[in-house]
Amino acid sequence: MRDSTTVDTPGLRFAVLGPVRAWRGPAELDLGGPQQRAVLAVLLLNRGRTMPIDGLLDALWGDLPPARAVGTVRTYASRLRRVLENDRANPEILVSTGKGYALRAEPGTLDAEVFEARTAEAGRAQAAGDPVRARELYGQALDLWDGAPLPGLPGPYLQARRTRLAERRLAVLQARLEADLELGRHAEIVGELALLSGEHPLREPLRGLLMLALYRCGRQAEALAAYTSARRTLAGELGIDPGPGLRDLQERILRNDPSLTAPARREKDDPAPAPSQGRPFQRPASLPADLPDFTGRAALADRMTGWLARREGTAPAVIAVSGVGGVGKTALAVHVAHAVRDAYPDGQLYVDLLGTAKHPLPPAVVLGEFLRALGVPDQSVPEGEHERSALFRSMLADRRVLVLLDNARDAEQVRPLLPGTTGCAALVTSRPRLSGLPGARAVDLDVLDPVEAIALFTAIVGSRAAAERGAVVDAVGLCGFLPLAVRIAASRLAARPGWSVRSLAARLADGRRRLAELRIGDLAVEATFRLGYDQLDPYLARAFRLLSVPETSGVCPPGAAAMLGTTHAEGERVLEALVDLGLMDSPAPGCYRYHDLLWLFARQLPAPDGERGERRAALRRLVRFVLATQRGVHRLVRPGAPISVADPGPSGELEFGGAGEAREWIFYQLTDLLVIVRQAAAAGADGEGAEGTPLAEAADVLLALDPLLEDGYRWEEARPAARAVLDEALRQGDRRAEARARYVLGRALVHTSRLAGARGHAERATALSRETGDRLMLMSALDLLSHIDFYEHDLRAAIGRIEQALELGREFGDRAGEAERTANLAYARVEVGEAAEAVPAAERSRDLARAAGHGAAEAYALYILGIALRELGRLDEAVARFDDGLAICWSQGLRARESYILLRIAETQLLRGRAREALDSAERSLAIGREIGEEYQQGRVLTAIGRILAELGDPGGARRRWEEALELFTALEVAEAGGVRRLLDDAAAASGGLTASP
Repeated sequence: MRDSTTVDTPGLRFAVLGPVRAWRGPAELDLGGPQQRAVLAVLLLNRGRTMPIDGLLDALWGDLPPARAVGTVRTYASRLRRVLENDRANPEILVSTGKGYALRAEPGTLDAEVFEARTAEAGRAQAAGDPVRARELYGQALDLWDGAPLPGLPGPYLQARRTRLAERRLAVLQARLEADLELGRHAEIVGELALLSGEHPLREPLRGLLMLALYRCGRQAEALAAYTSARRTLAGELGIDPGPGLRDLQERILRNDPSLTAPARREKDDPAPAPSQGRPFQRPASLPADLPDFTGRAALADRMTGWLARREGTAPAVIAVSGVGGVGKTALAVHVAHAVRDAYPDGQLYVDLLGTAKHPLPPAVVLGEFLRALGVPDQSVPEGEHERSALFRSMLADRRVLVLLDNARDAEQVRPLLPGTTGCAALVTSRPRLSGLPGARAVDLDVLDPVEAIALFTAIVGSRAAAERGAVVDAVGLCGFLPLAVRIAASRLAARPGWSVRSLAARLADGRRRLAELRIGDLAVEATFRLGYDQLDPYLARAFRLLSVPETSGVCPPGAAAMLGTTHAEGERVLEALVDLGLMDSPAPGCYRYHDLLWLFARQLPAPDGERGERRAALRRLVRFVLATQRGVHRLVRPGAPISVADPGPSGELEFGGAGEAREWIFYQLTDLLVIVRQAAAAGADGEGAEGTPLAEAADVLLALDPLLEDGYRWEEARPAARAVLDEALRQGDRRAEARARYVLGRALVHTSRLAGARGHAERATALSRETGDRLMLMSALDLLSHIDFYEHDLRAAIGRIEQALELGREFGDRAGEAERTANLAYARVEVGEAAEAVPAAERSRDLARAAGHGAAEAYALYILGIALRELGRLDEAVARFDDGLAICWSQGLRARESYILLRIAETQLLRGRAREALDSAERSLAIGREIGEEYQQGRVLTAIGRILAELGDPGGARRRWEEALELFTALEVAEAGGVRRLLDDAAAASGGLTASP
């Protein structure tokens, strides 16, 4: 470092404010060539944080690292250790951490760190009214520089940091020059300002300082010439006029404004002027700069601007903006504050309350800063918080001042800082929602909508984004539409001309490294999340980690309770606490979720000592909770039916008031339940008994969901989960789990008319059930085979399997199953031309289902009874029974069964000569078939609609519907294709056209 006070300091010292250098005591160290120095510079600028190897490769070579880049980086690290470490075998400076490196420099040994510390101290001195001390500290900070930063070092990362450091130096130099002007040193700095303005001709603040210095030197004409030069330069280079600040200064110089008069020259030892007790109210203007590329939130910003501009009532307007870290609360608040500046002509106050820091700013400290900013002399600032708050409110009375309180911890911190009269207003931002601010308008800020996120990304990246629109959509989606993440991703891309948007999206697609990718300079999504996480006590921190275990879209309080091993009430309290701290949100009552990136952050947090295995145990508890709940659901929706799943024991399961409530919960949660099945299956075996492994429990949950899958016709959703269980069962050799997975896969395939695959799974499930002695599972597998036999018109085989299943069902007291199987036998009788015998069998099935309280089975029995009655020509009775079944379907949400019954109603109405009514029923049936994705049913309904249209005298419409049906049946490879082809051939023959192709 170039600071003379550190030359004799023992130990290591480092410099990046110029060439990268290092010293041990007074001796400078040999750091090797440019590439090796670049590695050191990257680690130094990362300030002790771990830089992954991938990050180093990006920093040094961007998107095109050489073939042996990893080995090269490790070689550089080894050589640097040789220079920096006292003991290379036990490195303490350049350490390996995980898959990367970190440089652990002592505090105060890096010149950039000292530079920022002295600059911050100078800013505090300036704010405290001590420009002499501020000027001295700014000078000491600038003395640390040794030319341009990081010269000759390769890599896109250091190029970006080089620009950032140079900009920072210029900002501090500008602050020092402002202090010089305040101290009356205008004559000494005129030359320096002229040189700087020539080097940075587009930097208006420097032009303004030069104009002021010239004016105070009595050189008014030159000051005005400097303005003219600036105006020409801006017009020629950018096509714009000078900003309002420079224009205002020109006007004040033209009229010899007395306020521009130079202050008396002050030196270091001169006493500060005595403060005046009658010092007038000062007009503060401490808002941070608005973002030049602020994007989105237009409607919300307009509403907030309206609230602040109207100043209704007798109380000050207060808006409290809350939301997860990185969602853009500060950016929005600052943007709105700038939009309403004219409505608050007496000033704008701003403070970062450090609510996410370990030690937030006490209200008394903030009030002291505010009072000084308003012109209160130090000796007149009261000691106590209450006295300061009262004086603050008094000073704002009858004035119009806007107060922006950024990053608040809680309402208690904010209340003393609020103005007390209607002319003023306050904007407050915080991660938790501040419910303790009476009269405040709450704004819960969510992520950007996709269009806004794309617009922000495009504004930063520029024309490259327009050329890769699809990749931009992917990239912002992987950022979770979080403004900070979108800004960082776009800024990384903008700093890397060799990258494409597609390559960025590919890097973000890897969830394991996404957070590491969302980092540039000192901006990092992970660091923002860490601020909130570090506020948690150990209990909530554990909950935050464990609740991220399931890969679901959200978590409910009972599920949270299961994972945490506590009560439902405590599970909800924990979730609400995390919402209050801005670490989760609650989009609907009883539903809680992480933002996508917060979920990744929570999952990647290391488990503390003593918590190893807790996440796996939490998943097991969640699966057992789901299994216990599903057993209860099964008892409600299939009363009297045994269930072939193990009892997980007391697991805090949910209880429901009836089958409808249970169905509604399952249908709402089904997607997440299937995710849990897949995740539990992938957890592998852990040495417990066959019925105690995660795989066994996952297979049981899958099987317990089976009747609900049929009721809601959600088979396509179930297939990936069943496949995951099957793959893991085959890997582990778990025949019990394999049988369950094959049964559900077979059910899914048969209900989506993939009969060949369905039979293979059903036959294997049957064989496995016999081998393992699982007679309940065998009963279900035989039912499945009988369904396939029906589809393939093998009635003899179907009847044989139904009778076997009936015998097994009676062994287990399966009343619900007996009702369904009796209805199946009745249908078989209809198919073989014995409709008269089918009627009493269907009525017995109905009575059995009604006695068991099994609505779905009763609706099915009524469906079969209606078919039998129709075959006997008892059409009115048939429609009545169909209507009875339809009412049950509506009441219990049985969509697939509703479609089947509507089709039979349409066929019966056509027989009754009511073609228009038939068409309406058929169209409703088709709509449901398409909604649930039942292609075989769609083919049947399309065939029926074709017949109805032909009856209505629309042969063209009939032909189109039959062609659709033929396409479906041909793709499904079912026998019905032949029947539809004959209909088309007959229609073609009748019209003299071509027959259907075979």
